[in-house]
Amino acid sequence: MSLPSFSTPFSQGEPSFEDEMCEMCPKLTYQQRLVGFCSMCGFGYMLSFVASMMLAAEGPTKDAIRNFAALYIVGNFIAIGATGFLIGPRRQCKKMCDKSRRFSCMFWITTLIVTFAIAVAGVDVGYVIMMVFIQIAAGIWYSASYIPYGRRMIIKIFQSTCCAPCPKVCEPVIKIAT
Repeated sequence: MSLPSFSTPFSQGEPSFEDEMCEMCPKLTYQQRLVGFCSMCGFGYMLSFVASMMLAAEGPTKDAIRNFAALYIVGNFIAIGATGFLIGPRRQCKKMCDKSRRFSCMFWITTLIVTFAIAVAGVDVGYVIMMVFIQIAAGIWYSASYIPYGRRMIIKIFQSTCCAPCPKVCEPVIKIAT
């Protein structure tokens, strides 16, 4: 005769949140991952492109800029999710939260969310445009963290162009980026 077993929240048999998330993402072949990545990335960037074309066609009205920002941000989020097909969601999150890119990633995602929120909330168009430019700059800085010496290249470009009259302006950023 066996004793009844009791399940506790701390028992080893319970799957963790991470395990449950991984179960939602079935094992895919390399070809399926590439198709998923290309499809999602293409759709995300297509949305961003359509948003840009809508803005160009309608002109810089308040509604056109709000629609542009909302579609542009949704397209960016879809494109971010596309990389989950290539390396998997767990590995993607680990790479995004790596020490070298943690701050830039969180700043970029925060600017995406804030830009979307102020565009949808109907805040003044000037703030929406300003946030779109900040979000693009944050995305470039974050993306450069995946390229060997990518951030240094950006700093060198600024040192030789915009900041040429004041070369010491970029020194604090160089220390942080390396």
